[in-house]
Amino acid sequence: MNNYQWIFSGIGVLVLGYVINFLVKKKKSEGINNSITINNNVTSELTKEENSPETEERIKGKTKILFIDDNHTDFKIVSILKRMGWINTKSVKDIIDLDDPKVVEADIIFVDINGVGTTMFDDQGLGLASALKNRHKKKKIIIYSAETTGDRFHKALREVDDCLSKDAEPFQFSSLIEEFAKSL
Repeated sequence: MNNYQWIFSGIGVLVLGYVINFLVKKKKSEGINNSITINNNVTSELTKEENSPETEERIKGKTKILFIDDNHTDFKIVSILKRMGWINTKSVKDIIDLDDPKVVEADIIFVDINGVGTTMFDDQGLGLASALKNRHKKKKIIIYSAETTGDRFHKALREVDDCLSKDAEPFQFSSLIEEFAKSL
């Protein structure tokens, strides 16, 4: 009779609750852990391969980046990107031919909105970016500018792959390049 009272006392119920809870959690976690372990092993192998230093170095070494900017000698991002490992980064003041060899060899092209494309387009860099994207569909075209005003509805803004502020942090330029470089 004493054992019977102990089981139904507060302590007994508490102990039984812990035991049942432990057994239920153990049974549930066994099934969940197996599936998680399998998925994590597959995912972690892919993630390690994608993010390995060798892969990142290879991507940085093969990606060709071109900046078209009338102030290209004053614009420091090219030298910063080179120091970050994007060794095939160049800049030109302007282009007058959509099939210029520097354009053809580039994978990612940054086009300033003002001061470039003036000999071919009334809307300068926006027209140039639009024409480049239409001529070279597989290239990643990014518009960038220091201007905070302008034609927010220009068709080039819908055609290009992205836009970036000229005074963005170097990390933002590098992250955007890396994102596009992985898809090339």
